[in-house]
Amino acid sequence: MDRQQWQDFLSGEGAIWEGDKAHFPLTSSDDPQGLHLIDLSPIGAISIHGPDSQKFLQGQITCDLVNLPDGHSTLGAHCSPKGRIISTFSALKVSPSQFVFRLPRDLALTAQQALAKYAVFFNTQLQDISAKSLWLGLQGQNVAERAAQLLGCSAPAIGAVASFDVAGEPCIAQSVNEYQLALLVPVTKVQQLWQTLAPQCEATGYDLWQKGQIDAGIPQVDAATSEMFIPQMTNLHLLGGVSFKKGCYTGQEVVARMQYRGATKRRLYRAKCAGGNLPSSGLEIYGEGKQSIGNLVQACHSQDGIQLLAVLTIAKVAAGETLRFKDGRTLEIQALPYDADADPLA
Repeated sequence: MDRQQWQDFLSGEGAIWEGDKAHFPLTSSDDPQGLHLIDLSPIGAISIHGPDSQKFLQGQITCDLVNLPDGHSTLGAHCSPKGRIISTFSALKVSPSQFVFRLPRDLALTAQQALAKYAVFFNTQLQDISAKSLWLGLQGQNVAERAAQLLGCSAPAIGAVASFDVAGEPCIAQSVNEYQLALLVPVTKVQQLWQTLAPQCEATGYDLWQKGQIDAGIPQVDAATSEMFIPQMTNLHLLGGVSFKKGCYTGQEVVARMQYRGATKRRLYRAKCAGGNLPSSGLEIYGEGKQSIGNLVQACHSQDGIQLLAVLTIAKVAAGETLRFKDGRTLEIQALPYDADADPLA
């Protein structure tokens, strides 16, 4: 389906077309009781398939795929030899020979190429399928059960993956968390699925999906922040995205040393600031001095200003310093839904 087709069938749903993406305004109520249908065009996908896929990935990424059951997903990262995150993703394990990574579209090709450098001795194929398959999001309370009724499939538990079809074409539904479900659909069937779901849902902007991820404290490294952070800085180790028992992988020595020596001086925080222009990922954040004390990871508009995740210097936050962007907007720290001081090794 090309851009004109998207524009034609979305034109009646209040879409605003910008570049190659359809954007919807936030709903007036942001009602969690409602079921929201979201175009996830900013999200891309990498397919990894072949007999050696699990063996290959196990030696490259931070999460443990061997002990991940088939039909489940986990957060993870691919790091440089220096332990810097090249990409973060949600890894969907269809089988030991077939995986799909959900990650920002602007990083998909870079992530695929970075992994492919190490794949030459394995019987596995890596492909950026962002142009062939698109993600749609469903968001709301009891989303898995409500989606199952609409899609005609079983309701996946949190973190699990279910299959369904649209006119005979296989599709994937991933239960991201209690409120969010991601649907991977061949581009040729997106219009049909959208038209099936739209009467039962409210078409809503991508900001609402981002807010759900930010509220959950889930980091999303994109092209602007690639190789900026070590996994512990993004709290990925607290979200099941880093295994300290699986053995070696690229960057593992740095990541393990950071954990066992307790040397992390920065970590991920959730915050909000006044509305206005959306700050770009990677933007520097300041305390009461002139030197940067951290960087923005991701941000979105909401009805309560701008919601964001940022990697900040722990000591500066603990000292109660006023946090600000260069334009003067101040940041108000918000609670995360998990214990950021927990020890994943305990």
